[in-house]
Amino acid sequence: MFRRFPLLLVSLFLVASQLCAQNDGDAAWRETLEQWADYFDEENIPEDMVDMMHGWMEYPINLNDTASQEFKGFPFLSDFQREALRAYIAQNGQMASIAELHFINGFDSLAISRLRPFITVEECSKDDRISFSDVFKHSNSNLRFGAKTLLPSSRGYNEEIYAGDPFRYYFRYLFKYRDRVAFQFSGDKDAGELSKGFDYYGYYLMLNDFGRLRRAVVGKYHLQFGQGATLWTGYAPWMSPYMPHRRYGQGIRPSSAFCEYGYLRGVAATVSLLPKTYNVDLELTLFYSNTDNDATASKDSLLDGFQSFYTSGYHRTDNEIMKKGQLNEQLFGYNLHYQRNSLSLGTTLYASLLESPIIPADYVYNYFAFRGSRNVNTGVDFAYRHRRLLFFGEMSLVDNMYVRGFSDSTSWLPLAAVVGGQFQINADNLLSVVAHYGSPTYQNLHSNTVGPSSSTQNAEGVACYFSTVLPGHFGLQTVVDIFRYPWMRYRVYAPSSGCDMRLKLSKDIARKTTVDFQYRYRTAERNSDLQLYSIEDIVRRQMYLSLDYHPGNTWRFLSRIAYSWFSCTDHDMQNGFLMFQDVSYNTTLKNRLLSLSTRLALFDVSDYDARIYAYESDLMYDSWVPMYNGRGIRCSMVVRHDLSSQISLAVKYAASFYPDQESIGSGYDITEGPLRQEFKVQMRLKF
Repeated sequence: MFRRFPLLLVSLFLVASQLCAQNDGDAAWRETLEQWADYFDEENIPEDMVDMMHGWMEYPINLNDTASQEFKGFPFLSDFQREALRAYIAQNGQMASIAELHFINGFDSLAISRLRPFITVEECSKDDRISFSDVFKHSNSNLRFGAKTLLPSSRGYNEEIYAGDPFRYYFRYLFKYRDRVAFQFSGDKDAGELSKGFDYYGYYLMLNDFGRLRRAVVGKYHLQFGQGATLWTGYAPWMSPYMPHRRYGQGIRPSSAFCEYGYLRGVAATVSLLPKTYNVDLELTLFYSNTDNDATASKDSLLDGFQSFYTSGYHRTDNEIMKKGQLNEQLFGYNLHYQRNSLSLGTTLYASLLESPIIPADYVYNYFAFRGSRNVNTGVDFAYRHRRLLFFGEMSLVDNMYVRGFSDSTSWLPLAAVVGGQFQINADNLLSVVAHYGSPTYQNLHSNTVGPSSSTQNAEGVACYFSTVLPGHFGLQTVVDIFRYPWMRYRVYAPSSGCDMRLKLSKDIARKTTVDFQYRYRTAERNSDLQLYSIEDIVRRQMYLSLDYHPGNTWRFLSRIAYSWFSCTDHDMQNGFLMFQDVSYNTTLKNRLLSLSTRLALFDVSDYDARIYAYESDLMYDSWVPMYNGRGIRCSMVVRHDLSSQISLAVKYAASFYPDQESIGSGYDITEGPLRQEFKVQMRLKF
């Protein structure tokens, strides 16, 4: 049967070529989630990232409001596109429809279709005064709650290792008045956790544009400044074809509903130091956070401290429950931001104080890991645009008395830096280059820059991005990232290096049909399994071809075939194969939306190292990207229906079948038998 996969896919392609279709516009965020999973090798997408993606779909960015924080921080727009939008609105007035983007330089039909799920065009009132009656009269609220479970039960439940039942429950209430006032309260209990109430609660109150007060948040929030070298928490763009290398920090941003780690808890406010009559923006952000973090206690009973932070968010076993909220952190500081025309300058300073010290495990690769209970980080950032050229960067230093290596004259300075530039050659050609550096001695609990890992420390490299339109209207996007680790890492007991290259070709082969081809080549190094004190070279290659077509406004078909290869010095080559077909159907019954999304996937992956990630349709605010490993079949179905104008219901069923396996998973999550099933249900109430 598996030998017939290519023939089946070719048949689907031939059928597709006879259909009149269109891209439904969600390709950008689907592919963004998929590439994140593949880039960081993790199928569980961060809640903060999922919340942002779906939040933009539920409450789109108003392109006429070019002064809003949401517009400034939207990662799918480049600086040049933002400036072109501002110039168009200044000359012609506010846009009346999204179709006007076709008249703006830098927006082609493909770019507009990818932006469409996240954007809207609404008239912006120049009168920013609001009253309490307006807030409650013209606001909207929604309550979303759901549940999830897997069958059969895993070892953790059968042997009563997990404290709770095998169900996940959650709810989220959101009150929103335009982009001025927002309040959110949520609760989440993961499968296996105790069912007395909820294990985690999220909450915040946000106010925007009240006189000199630009933004204020009370509750759980994130801070994002500069290029992420000094202070950046929560979701952070990385090396993606859809996102420019320059970061667009939103300053203060509310935390997502179900983000159980990495958030700050307290109060933060941004105020304008100059009146709006000045042609200069000078903003001061002050913040204070008092957060109880999960942490793993030191294995040495004689040491009064913690070995590391615990970031999974699960509290199912006795050991996991003991880690909950054990390490208090107080964080406070400021950011001063100056903006005049095309010049932007900023400075950030903050201190992090832990109730108990961090004492990392005594491994050689941990020699420069953060230790102690106090850390102070300071940095400066800039951005300057001149016509089609954009320059940006940030430099950050750390003050920590426990930083090792200062007595050695050849030691690394505790420094992190990012510098880059973009050149908009013309409307169809963009070149971007960014260099990043984080020394092994740079210690920061809340930083996140571009690079091959989520940690700024012990990573340096250069990345280049280029996009163009080739003859025949082929869209070409390439990303090349060359990186190096000056010190040892986990499973790499020597300085190492690598390279990550991506190439994407896309073309509208018919008026409404799109074909994508992608290829990825990544090299790295790791400890050898066969030779002691030696590292081996590893190479991962992956390619896929997909066809997206959508006849009319009812049906949509997405076909893909993917291959992967993995090779290393001391082992034979491994390979993987995936083919899937998605079919979506949307209609209305008595003016109520009814949608159905299905997938049938066939895969044959010989080894974990050749694994393949592919995004799968899911419920709102509950996305993940399945990893295909082994040999089997996976099918899924998502049904959404608006029961009324205020009530909607969504249900998902998925099953994975591995004919050659007697069990699925590992550890406490292992299940007996070749079949694993997943059930999800979600309801939304609008007010």
